[in-house]
Amino acid sequence: MTSDKSKFNLRSFTSFSLVISTFIMSVSGFILYVAPPGRIANWGTWKLLLFTKAEWQALHTIFSYLFFILVIIHLFFVNWKAFLTYIKSKVKTGLNRKWELVAAIGISVIIFVGTLKEWTPFGPVMTFGEKLKEGWEGDFQAPPAIHMEIYTLEQLSPMLDSVPAQKLIKILRENNIKVDSFNVSLKVIASENNTTPSQLFDILKKNSPAGSHSASPDVPQGAGRYTVQMAAAGSGKEVNTMLARLREKGVDATAETTMKTIADQLGITPREAYEMLTKD
Repeated sequence: MTSDKSKFNLRSFTSFSLVISTFIMSVSGFILYVAPPGRIANWGTWKLLLFTKAEWQALHTIFSYLFFILVIIHLFFVNWKAFLTYIKSKVKTGLNRKWELVAAIGISVIIFVGTLKEWTPFGPVMTFGEKLKEGWEGDFQAPPAIHMEIYTLEQLSPMLDSVPAQKLIKILRENNIKVDSFNVSLKVIASENNTTPSQLFDILKKNSPAGSHSASPDVPQGAGRYTVQMAAAGSGKEVNTMLARLREKGVDATAETTMKTIADQLGITPREAYEMLTKD
């Protein structure tokens, strides 16, 4: 005769799984509370307990769904008889713990509304979390642009002296990075090559004109996207002076003309165009 202990027990499985799910949701929830903003975390330089912020978010979400499914199983499959009997008895006799139910609903409503309205102590708790998140700012590398991990190689081109996207693909392949298209984001390429967006960008910057030529260190990253107006504001020069210098070189430009457009007309790089307009 087979012992009952050798059979798979759904009740025990559900109980163990609920405990494990609760633990993982609690840990991941706390970590996401203190994790840095996405502009830092998604750049790939931040990890806590071996996992990135995106991985902790995935764990928290999946185990939250699992917890919900396990609760349904626990109520309607494992303990459905006891649960149904309890509901029927309460329908017939009424609730014996009315004040407890009212108190539970009332506290839940207060916490729900208080969190949305940022009442004390709920608002300060979230404010404290934001301060913790911003506290990572100086410890980890941030990308030159917000959410740059979703940039494609084609979108990165203006930030790297307008090096053609096909050339950027070649640079990555020469550094043993597998990439098939310039319309794929840094995040996807990094995931497929077991690296980070920040490491990919460092490779591209190091091997492109933006990182190898002798332009002034005062030239900003992504100079190709700068307009004449932006270059003037950043250097303290007059816009009219810059436009006059361009006219002398045969370039018809306005305050909104970009360094990339100017560079294309002069046959130079955007960084060199920026340096030309801002130097004394």
